[in-house]
Amino acid sequence: MSQPRHVAVTMPSVKPTMGSAEWYRIRRENHKQVERRRRELINKGINELAQLVPGCEKNKSGILMRTIQYIYELKEDKAKAVDKWQQEKLLRDQTMTLVEQLRQENEELRAKLKTPTTNKLKS
Repeated sequence: MSQPRHVAVTMPSVKPTMGSAEWYRIRRENHKQVERRRRELINKGINELAQLVPGCEKNKSGILMRTIQYIYELKEDKAKAVDKWQQEKLLRDQTMTLVEQLRQENEELRAKLKTPTTNKLKS
């Protein structure tokens, strides 16, 4: 990409009278510079989008349309990832609850094995 062209408008030490031909010329030149910078920034942004988004076309409208499509795809992928994470968290929480219940049950059964039974046969 070529370097931006900036035309310096020299300002006379005395401002031209408002409404004069010189005043309009300076105003027009300033506006051209501002508009050129705006277009350069827009083009720079569009070119950056083309590099970031896979499958972009070469024209500006194609780049913008593909970028919109890509953003929707990313949002959908994010929603799926969040759903998957929530399901995994729920399963993990349920598993941890079940493990704790089984641990407590195991402790109770071990305690029962250690206590002497009252129904022993007389020898």
